Amino acid sequence: MIPEPQRTYVLELLAALGPAAADFVVAGAQAIKFAVPNARGTKDVDFILNVIALREESVSLEGVLKKLCYTAVEGAQNFQFEKTIPNSSEKMRIEFMAPEEYKRAADFRVDVQKGIHARACTGGTIALAESDKHLLEGSLPDGMPYSANVCVTRAHALVMLKLLALYDRYHSIRGPREVQHDREEAQTHAADIVALVKARSDLAEFKRHFAGQFRADAELGTRVYGILDDFFRAPTEPGYLLYEEYLAAKLPAGRATQVEIQEESARAHRVMQRILLDASPPNQG
Repeated sequence: MIPEPQRTYVLELLAALGPAAADFVVAGAQAIKFAVPNARGTKDVDFILNVIALREESVSLEGVLKKLCYTAVEGAQNFQFEKTIPNSSEKMRIEFMAPEEYKRAADFRVDVQKGIHARACTGGTIALAESDKHLLEGSLPDGMPYSANVCVTRAHALVMLKLLALYDRYHSIRGPREVQHDREEAQTHAADIVALVKARSDLAEFKRHFAGQFRADAELGTRVYGILDDFFRAPTEPGYLLYEEYLAAKLPAGRATQVEIQEESARAHRVMQRILLDASPPNQG
C-alpha cells in the first residue's frame, strides 16, 4: 500500500481529477507495494495514462496540477511533476507514462493534453488493461478523511514492464555517462522481478496470466519471453548476478553474508524456473 506522506497526496490528486482518475493507473515501485508484502521503499509515483480517454475529458490536467501547486521537473519535458510537501524536506513527485504507440514520430514523448506529456512506455496498453481497482484510504492535506479507488497494474504486467526496463538498463542504452546509474537500476529491476514472482501464492496461475497478457500482442510476448530466458534461465545468467549485487549492496559485508546471498540467489533460481519451464507466449489470434 502507498505509504505516507505520499498516500495523502495521491488521494489529493485523485480527488481533484474526479472521474478522470479512472484513467490513471499506478505502475512502478508503488504498484509493487500492492503485490509484495514489505516491498522496497520509494517516494515517486508512476502513472500510466489512458491517453485516448484523457484527450476526450473536459478536465484540464494542466489546470489540476497548477491548482495543486505542482511544477514541471526541470529537463523532464512535462512528464514529471513535483511539489514540496508542507512542513517537510520531502517532495511529492509524479511521472506520467503512456502506451508507446501514441508517441510522436521522432520523440519519446506522448502528447496527452495541452501542456501535459507522458513518456512512451512499451507494454503500456497491456499494463492499462491488466489492472485492478484498490481502495485507498487516508486523509487529504487538510486532514479530512478521504478514500478513493485507485487503479493498479497487476503483478504479471509489472513483471513484463520490469523485464523490459531491465533489458534497457543492463544494456545502458542511454550512453556511457549513465552506465553506473543504469547498472544500479538494473539491479533494482532484477530484485523487483524476483520479489514479484516469489510473492505469488499460485505460480501456475501466475504463469497463465503472464502468458495470457500477450494474446493481442504476440510480438511483444516473444520479446519479453526472450528477455526472461536470457536473464533468468540458468543460475549464471545476468539476472541472478544483478540480484546478488542488489543484495550485497543492502547487507553488511562479511563471509556469512556471501553465503546468505548465494543461498538466496539459488532460491530465486528455483522459483523463477517454475515460470520459465516450458514457457512460451501464446500465438496471436
